[in-house]
Amino acid sequence: MSSPVLSRRAARYSMLALALAACGAESKPAGPDAKNPEKVAPPPGGVTTPLAAKPDPAAKPDPSVKVREGADPAEDRYALKIDVVDATAGKEGTFNVTVTPKAPWHMNLDFPTSLAVTAPEGVTLAKAELRKDDATKLDANSAAFAVKFTPAAAGDKDLSAKFKFAVCQDEACSPVTEEFQVKLAVK
Repeated sequence: MSSPVLSRRAARYSMLALALAACGAESKPAGPDAKNPEKVAPPPGGVTTPLAAKPDPAAKPDPSVKVREGADPAEDRYALKIDVVDATAGKEGTFNVTVTPKAPWHMNLDFPTSLAVTAPEGVTLAKAELRKDDATKLDANSAAFAVKFTPAAAGDKDLSAKFKFAVCQDEACSPVTEEFQVKLAVK
């Protein structure tokens, strides 16, 4: 007959195996909470189990972490930059989208990174769905895309974009979907 400690360990390992299989055989727990797991007192047998960290509202923020107004510090894993060059009616223009992970995070090169752009009437996109092969740069340190567009007429134009990527660190990988607007002032 097996002991209760061995049964609990077997159950934990079974749940871990199922979780890993569900995450595409990723050997690291998913999500930003895995970055700072809490440890519980070891059960008999000396095995510790990481639990999802819960934010403590009374805890003081880490001064080394820079947080945008209203942003959740746990989500501060990367910086997203959008550069728009001057847009001229009838001429092809480009805007660049770059994500740069913040230490200790890095880009997950196996993730199906993509950028989907939706343009308003009067703006033609060279390619609306950009994939990994379309990236101007994709390595552990960053991912960048150049989106080519041609506006038909002058005026303000708003494009919508959805950027999908994943960042990882030693303890976790985290898929991200960033949705944003690109505002063009077409001359």
